[in-house]
Amino acid sequence: WGSVKIVFWGTPKYAAENLKTIVKAGYEVIAVVTQPDRKRGRGKKLSPSPVKEAAEELSIPIYATHSISKDQKTKEILLNLKADVYLVVAFGQILPKEILDQPKLGCWNSHASLLPVWRGAAPIQWSIINADAKTGICIMSMEEGLDTGPVIEQESTVIKDSDNLEILTNRLSVMSSKLLLKSLEKIKLTKGLNKSSRLKQLNAIDQTNLKGSPSYARQITKDDNLIDWNQDARKIIKKIQGLYPNAYTFYNDKRIKILEAIISCDNNQSKESQDIKNQSKTNRIPGEIIMINKQIGIKIMTNDYPVLIKYAQLEGKKATDSYTLSIQSNLSINDKLGI
Repeated sequence: WGSVKIVFWGTPKYAAENLKTIVKAGYEVIAVVTQPDRKRGRGKKLSPSPVKEAAEELSIPIYATHSISKDQKTKEILLNLKADVYLVVAFGQILPKEILDQPKLGCWNSHASLLPVWRGAAPIQWSIINADAKTGICIMSMEEGLDTGPVIEQESTVIKDSDNLEILTNRLSVMSSKLLLKSLEKIKLTKGLNKSSRLKQLNAIDQTNLKGSPSYARQITKDDNLIDWNQDARKIIKKIQGLYPNAYTFYNDKRIKILEAIISCDNNQSKESQDIKNQSKTNRIPGEIIMINKQIGIKIMTNDYPVLIKYAQLEGKKATDSYTLSIQSNLSINDKLGI
């Protein structure tokens, strides 16, 4: 494969797995571009991006940039590398035209949605929060627009009820790696063609001819992570899964992260659950704790059905089952969360 020189652009663990797969398959990655080291974790120590760590392990030269569009020095270094292909996987910045025009065989992005749905920064999170039936990976030719380019490969996966952000991200990362390899095989056969001939040979599909309406997966903010118990149970569960492990509520000014929860009345026709269902609208208020049980956990009322919290984490403590959490937090029945 020595004939195809690749510059890989990416930042999170998701992208690092893609990088490792491409190198393992024998492709020559001559440089990696990633975001600068950031303060992470409790100690707020500067730590490298997962892609930087992977590149160090693989002895690949690394370039970090706060903003590639303003970074003239890095632009020139990259131009002088004369790479054939740029591969972009969750890099986290929009590439300017002068970068997109550099590599002979084009700039290609692996995007974790079924385009044109969920263009933008957080497609995996929003596909779960929105309770989409499925999502997937698209490999597309990059343009100046945000995730608007023609698609040369795509694959879908069903979003299971048990999928949270971590599980689905890992699954999509494996799919992305395979599709990138499949795409590289075809892209390297387009040497010598101009962009439009290349796209034609690769059977690139304009996004207007793909299913779905364009939607935008904006960046997740801290405010998104706060649970609103006035919403319906399913909406709350999807938020907990889609923002895993960051969705939280408050009790006595202490933050409690909710890591896993299920709708309590699902397919359960017991008299108790019917009673709760019937009473809930009249007697129970959203956020109210309606059961604490050593075997089962904590049940909390929402706008429609109760949810059963299975795992959670009190501020300053380790993650635990919800019964242990009730002891740590001094919770009682009829207490209200979200204050």
